[in-house]
Amino acid sequence: MLPRELKAQFVAVIRRLMRPLVRQTITYGVSYPAFEQIVKQLFVEVAERDFPLPFKRQTDSRLALVTGLTRKDISQLRRQVAAETEGRDLEDALVTHVIGRWMAGPPYATPDGVPRRLQYEEGDGRAPSFARLVREFGVHVPVRAVLDELLRLGSAELLPDGDIDLRSEAHIPTAELEGKLTLLGSEPAELFSTIAHNIEHTDSPWLQRKVVYDNIGADALPALESEARRLGEEFTRRANALLASYDRDRNPDAPGGPRTRAALGIYYYEDASAASSGDDAVRPLAAPPGRIRRKK
Repeated sequence: MLPRELKAQFVAVIRRLMRPLVRQTITYGVSYPAFEQIVKQLFVEVAERDFPLPFKRQTDSRLALVTGLTRKDISQLRRQVAAETEGRDLEDALVTHVIGRWMAGPPYATPDGVPRRLQYEEGDGRAPSFARLVREFGVHVPVRAVLDELLRLGSAELLPDGDIDLRSEAHIPTAELEGKLTLLGSEPAELFSTIAHNIEHTDSPWLQRKVVYDNIGADALPALESEARRLGEEFTRRANALLASYDRDRNPDAPGGPRTRAALGIYYYEDASAASSGDDAVRPLAAPPGRIRRKK
């Protein structure tokens, strides 16, 4: 629990974090009563799962104490059965796995993760091919159906000679809002969890870096964004090859232990008002321009 003198600062942090979320909530037509119900449900779910007492059943009274909700609210919320289960993360989709394996290194990519052009299918079935790539996952989905989906998304191109070229090295649907909303639900949560971990575990922080300059002319932004995208794609290829080398589905000789999900990401952001806005109640500690700094 935070000391009393830091709670006001944390509340200000919450306000800043919630601002873009509230903006999108209003944009997408989710009313405040609906949002309030979501938050209540989450308070109960998190309190019940993450704050139990050892060898003691979680009671309505205990959850009311932890969350500040009434016992009546707790009882009603615990009886509710969710109408929908949370959607599967985009990373779990077959198309995403196919792209990731294609970039993970030999035989479908160079050792540094540059994907190779693949024939649809080789005669003996053992040489690198798109069909062999899809069949590695052992799912009962036609190879052609997977190719058609990649072509539809613009992630792959069928060349005149019959080879298949990977055109987009990440499965981020350009036309389907559902896929983008899945990312909206997963990636900010992962970044926030990393920051929270680094605050609470200063002796074993996770990787978190960013580079900030606050006096860049707007005329330079198109070139900067383009170059940042190129660097990001290079980073993604190398990160994919790194994580794939430890994934036991792809590398049976990888180290053992309980099954764990690991993610490594990067992002670009720009804000024309960042240098002059007085809206932010909490600002990060100042750092010399361009310095790479770790947040703990």
